[in-house]
Amino acid sequence: MIKKKKISVSPLMIVLGVVLLIYVISLILPFCWALMSSVKDRLDFTLNPFGLPEEWLFSNYGDVFSKFAVPINNDTERIGFFQLIGNSLIYALGCAFLSALTPCIMAYAVAKFDYKFSKILYGVVIFTMILPIVGSTPSSINVLRSIGLYDTFWGVFLLKTHFLGTYFLVFHATFKNTPKDYSEAAYIDGGGNFTVLFRIVIPMIRNIFFTVMLLQFVAFWNDFNTPLIYMPNNPTLALGIYVMDNLNDNSFTIPMRLASCMIGLLPVLVLFLVFHERLLGKISMGGLKE
Repeated sequence: MIKKKKISVSPLMIVLGVVLLIYVISLILPFCWALMSSVKDRLDFTLNPFGLPEEWLFSNYGDVFSKFAVPINNDTERIGFFQLIGNSLIYALGCAFLSALTPCIMAYAVAKFDYKFSKILYGVVIFTMILPIVGSTPSSINVLRSIGLYDTFWGVFLLKTHFLGTYFLVFHATFKNTPKDYSEAAYIDGGGNFTVLFRIVIPMIRNIFFTVMLLQFVAFWNDFNTPLIYMPNNPTLALGIYVMDNLNDNSFTIPMRLASCMIGLLPVLVLFLVFHERLLGKISMGGLKE
């Protein structure tokens, strides 16, 4: 008969468990409050901000699609909710893909070719992470204006196509620990560096690549500062919610604004539900385990 081992629970584990439970509750409660408040009317929200709604007004979500509009071009034009979602998808997907692909390629080059210049590039990444870059926004705007890419998606894509940051280090450490057997076999068969990179190496680390891309997508989807500065006439949904929250528009009530936030959260929630097994699970493939 196999005896079960008793799991000893120390006071420290109990304290940590309580702290983590409080932290989880602090994250869930604001979401539940916003979801519940998004189906209230104006008077019900004012008189009963923390209770259940007297009448569940799901029509607030319909009003968001019909009434939500962001002024552009000095308030001469307005962009509706569906176009804001389209701009957000273009902005978040494009920036997420480029900001994951660029450090991936550069990290592979630095990790594979062990030259002095590779060490310099690695040092530049570390240096830029330590040294805060202040005051670069005006120069970036002037550069984009001079090449005719200001207030365009291509201009923002150009700004995000760089290899500096934490994800360069993530990819670099991954490539350093990646088995070289597959790459060497491809070179023997006549494959070049680009063939090895895009057909051998990146498919081997695809789980890490898509994880980085997903994290970047969430960050760009919620980003309103960059579109506000570099794309004022092509606002995203996050920027639209920010603008509408600061407008004195009595027709757009607080429950409707909360409903727009819930709609903005939906794509991120769907992404997590679809890819959580792939992102959180472990994948074994040949000689590589992620």
